[in-house]
Amino acid sequence: MAANKGAKDPLTRALEATPVARKKTSQSDVVEQPTPHAQPVGKMLEALEAQAQDAMPSSFFDDGATTKTTPVRKRMRSEVGTIEVSAKRRDPNVQASVTIDVRCDQDEESDAGRYQVRTEGHVARESKEGLVEAKVPVSIEVNDVDGGLKLDSDEMQEEIANAIRSTGDDRLERKPRH
Repeated sequence: MAANKGAKDPLTRALEATPVARKKTSQSDVVEQPTPHAQPVGKMLEALEAQAQDAMPSSFFDDGATTKTTPVRKRMRSEVGTIEVSAKRRDPNVQASVTIDVRCDQDEESDAGRYQVRTEGHVARESKEGLVEAKVPVSIEVNDVDGGLKLDSDEMQEEIANAIRSTGDDRLERKPRH
């Protein structure tokens, strides 16, 4: 499929649009969800990493996204792991990041399990007034069919754009490709 020459990525479109009210709000950044088919945490973190990187396109951020991971720890029937995906832009100076912690407690007698997913997203911008920061909500859902975890990349791009706008910088736009 050929890309439209004048087409804009979702982050750029969201930056140009008026901020919209969030569809979902939650008091907690931790989601607990049972699943009939629990997957290994390492596999889930790899998929979430790729999805988070898609939400931070290199057409907007310099050099794309980088990832830090902590090794998956396993104790008895539980696994825990963490990823942090971040991206920076030099002009204007903006940084976005998302941290995702996943824990899975597997059932002793079946493939079923219970995920606990904690997310934390934020945007920071350096300005004349100092560092300005804003939170970015991150939505992750459990697929009941295969037990996989899915991050809503399009929604995350929109939320990053809204957070950047809330820091007072509305002059951001997609960088031209060289």
